Amino acid sequence: MDKALKSNMKELIKSKRGFEFEEFINSIHLIQYGSNGYQPTRERKDDGAEGLILGSHTIIAAYGPDSFNEKKFLKKVNADFADYLTKWAKDNPNWHMYYNNSLAPEQIKVTDDLKDLAKKKSLNTNNIIIKGIDQIMQLIESDFTNIQQRQVVTFLGVPKELVIFDHIRSIIDDLIRGFGIDQENIKYKIEVDVPEKIKLNYSESDAKIAEEEYADLNVSGTLKKIWNIIATYEPEQINSLKLRIKREFNNLKGTFKEKVNSLTEKYLDKYTSGQDDDFENYTRALLIYCFEQCMIGEKTIKEKGNNR
Repeated sequence: MDKALKSNMKELIKSKRGFEFEEFINSIHLIQYGSNGYQPTRERKDDGAEGLILGSHTIIAAYGPDSFNEKKFLKKVNADFADYLTKWAKDNPNWHMYYNNSLAPEQIKVTDDLKDLAKKKSLNTNNIIIKGIDQIMQLIESDFTNIQQRQVVTFLGVPKELVIFDHIRSIIDDLIRGFGIDQENIKYKIEVDVPEKIKLNYSESDAKIAEEEYADLNVSGTLKKIWNIIATYEPEQINSLKLRIKREFNNLKGTFKEKVNSLTEKYLDKYTSGQDDDFENYTRALLIYCFEQCMIGEKTIKEKGNNR
């Protein structure tokens, strides 16, 4: 995930308090496991639990205070854990407490005392842990799919531009990952006669629309934003991106226009939770950028000369 997106998410989660934080914790588990895998307990007397992960028999608790107070923190943790031991531990050997801020070393060590308490009561518990904001972010980044991550950021109300940029980075990262590096240097500043290139790749009836689309993406600064994202990668990574997109594009059947549409739909389906005009616009812009920079499509005479 993009650094700016993670930073914004982190602050939005930390800002949630009380029942709002509990709702967030329930929501991310429902996103991760679905209604068949996660059961919130708020609808009935919760007995110190926000919900239950059915498959792993894990009780979920949450604590979102306005500010940290050590005595209140310990009181809440001990009270919820006592309820867990009394009412849940027999059938659910795992207990996770979520906290809306960073954990100090002393707070993390509290789990050792909780485990000792369970042993004294002769209760068989497996995984007892308190998770702070850093552990929550790690969970979302490591254990959630791209689509699930998009659902979380939508729930949080993250600014859309941050989400879109992360969407483009996700596509690029995935295309780069595990792909062989070619030693060929990529020259991204080759001047291309775009109208000529469009005529080579589009039918006469589609060429005018393609020119208008390119002009709109150029004037709006969208193509420049795509370049700004790509420019943060190492040359070898950019080279891998070039080769991977060329391969995926060439493996498709149909006209150039049909291939662009198919690849756009593929990336939207894989990385987003639904159709969205802005996401589609930037996804197409990534492919149009590749077209402009000689990665895909029939080459002009000048391009062919530069590749000699």
